[in-house]
Amino acid sequence: MNKLIYLTLLSGCITTTVAAKTIYNGDKIDGVPVITKLDTSDLASGKIYRFMFKGVDMNIGQSWYVPVMVAKGNNSGSKLLLNTGIHGDEINGSKVIQNIFASLNPKQLNGTVVGVLQASPNSLTHITRTWHLSTDGGFSEDMNRQFPGKEKGNTAQVHAYKLFNNLYLGNADYAIDLHTQSTDTAYPLFIYADYRLPAVQHLAELIPADQIKIDDGKGDAGALENALDKANIPTITLEIGEGRIYQPELINRAIQGINNVMIDNKMIKGSIGLTASSYNTYIANDMVSVRAQVGGYAEILVKIGDNVTTGQKIAIQRNPFGDIIKEYTAPISGKVLSVGTGATRENGGLLVRILTQNPDPKCKFGC
Repeated sequence: MNKLIYLTLLSGCITTTVAAKTIYNGDKIDGVPVITKLDTSDLASGKIYRFMFKGVDMNIGQSWYVPVMVAKGNNSGSKLLLNTGIHGDEINGSKVIQNIFASLNPKQLNGTVVGVLQASPNSLTHITRTWHLSTDGGFSEDMNRQFPGKEKGNTAQVHAYKLFNNLYLGNADYAIDLHTQSTDTAYPLFIYADYRLPAVQHLAELIPADQIKIDDGKGDAGALENALDKANIPTITLEIGEGRIYQPELINRAIQGINNVMIDNKMIKGSIGLTASSYNTYIANDMVSVRAQVGGYAEILVKIGDNVTTGQKIAIQRNPFGDIIKEYTAPISGKVLSVGTGATRENGGLLVRILTQNPDPKCKFGC
């Protein structure tokens, strides 16, 4: 072969290899290829992909893996990231993403949808909101306080770093982080959103949520929503009910909202359905949590969505003999956002959370 032709061909091969930014390590898990970095721009259009993303290593030298789905449309368009499983006892979001992908036709899709399931596999294994570390006898970290993570840190911080830099960044123009309340507590369909960012407000109000908390994110350093917002990726946190169970009505309404987002961004065809405006979503800027001051059996006297007034009795606690040992009243007027569903409550356990509109100008974008 002519030496010049050979070098030209070889150069072309090298260029092709370097240009491909999704990194495969050659492994497969249950037939699914393992990646250490995702770049949706180098995936062929008109297909749905499944990957296992290699996260941080365990103490025994094996790795944690995160299931990822990518729908790459035939036509160019927006990139939407759907993430769930940062907390291990929050399950509704996985069903939302599974159903969304079951409905997508990549041949008719404009743009790309990335679905990240089990973002914190360690937490799901332990069925807890925290990441369990084995170092020095073991301790826990809240994964949703670790972003954007650390390249050199503990396993929770390094896993967050890998997710943020090798999976999320570059693959999203918009993001929705799907959560629920924790075990033994419940939310309605509820959104945290930074209304200082017009794109975030628009994103939030495409969802027919029951309630929206206007939130500047200052109180939740390390939350994925806030880290992505700072990376110029408009993001909301969508809370879908309570932990550990599937709730079809809330799941379906979350799906309707996500479809609204895709329709609004011309990713799929259709008409926008119920939104925050047409659903009469309650939007407010402040919330107060009423927590148990003693240990005992709790009876919650209000329901999610109830309007309460200052001084209204909202919960009681009894001792093992049935005697009332503590009564709780609403410290503010507003709407019940969350309740404790577990009958036993120790000091600090959530009883009732109330969302309210605070007229103080400093609370315009959240208190």
